[in-house]
Amino acid sequence: MNSQRTNRAVQQVGLLFIAPAMILFVVYVLYPIGYIVLNSLYEWDGINERVFVGIQNYRHMFFEDEIFLISLRNVTYWIFLTIFPQMFLGFIFAYILNHDIGGRNIARAIIYMPAIISPVVIGIVWQRILNPFGGLLADLGYKTGLTFLAQPYISDHKMAIFAVIAVNVWQWTGWSMLLYLAGLQSINEEIFESTRIEGVGKWQEIRFIVWPMLKGTHLTLILLGVIGALQTFDLVYSLTNGGPNNASQMLSTYIFLRSFRLQGMGYGSAMSVFTLVLALVLSLFQIKVLGAKFQVAE
Repeated sequence: MNSQRTNRAVQQVGLLFIAPAMILFVVYVLYPIGYIVLNSLYEWDGINERVFVGIQNYRHMFFEDEIFLISLRNVTYWIFLTIFPQMFLGFIFAYILNHDIGGRNIARAIIYMPAIISPVVIGIVWQRILNPFGGLLADLGYKTGLTFLAQPYISDHKMAIFAVIAVNVWQWTGWSMLLYLAGLQSINEEIFESTRIEGVGKWQEIRFIVWPMLKGTHLTLILLGVIGALQTFDLVYSLTNGGPNNASQMLSTYIFLRSFRLQGMGYGSAMSVFTLVLALVLSLFQIKVLGAKFQVAE
C-alpha cells in the first residue's frame, strides 16, 4: 500500500515538473496549429465575419491556383539545387581546411561569414551585384569583355529563382563546412594513419572511409535543408519579392502575399496547413527511408 502511494506521489511530482513545458507546448504549438487548421476551412480576410467554405480553399489551391503550383515547383528546385551543392562544396572546404595549412583559420572565418549575416542584408547587397545596369557583375563584364555577365538575373522570369538559389548556396556553404569540420575532427586520427600506412590514396580515403563515417552530418544537412526550403522567406522577399510575375515565389512568400497583402487569411491558412504536412512527410521520409539506406551502407 505504501509503495503504491509512493509511486503515485512520484508521478504527481513528475507531472508537476513537466506541466510548465506542456502548457507552453499547448499554448504556442498545438493551439496555433488548431487555429490555422480551423481557419483553412473558411473564407476570411482577417477582419470581417468568416464564411465557412469547407475544403474549397484546398480544392482551389491544387486545381486552380497556378502561382501555388509555381511555388511548389520552386521549393523542389530549392531542395535539390541548394542542399546537395552546399553539402558538396562544404565538404570540399572542410576537408581542405581540416589539414594543417597556413591561414586556415582566416579562410574558415571568411567562408563561414555569410552564414551570420542577415539574409535581408544579403538580399539587398546581391540585388546591387546582379543589377544588369551598373551592378558589379555587369561592370566587370563590360570592363573585361565578358559581356555575358551582364544578364537580367533577377528580372528574367526564367532566371530569377536560380539566381536566388545561387545566392542561398553562397550564403550557407559555410554552415555546411562548419558541420563537416566538426564531423572530420571527431574521426579518430589513427584511422587516417592506418590508411597512410596501407598506401590508400586520397580519393579512396574520402570515398570509402571519410564520406561513410560522416553519415550523421549528411542526414543533418539534408533534414535542415528540407525544412529550410519550406521556411525560406527573407532572402527571396528582399532579393526578388517573389517576382518577376511570381516566377520566384516560394511557399512562405506566397502565404505571406495571400494572407496579409491580399487579405486572404483563410486561403493562406490552407497553404500553411499544407506546408506543415509536407514538412512532416518529408522529414519522416528522410528519417525512415534515407536513414535506413545509410544504415545498410554501413
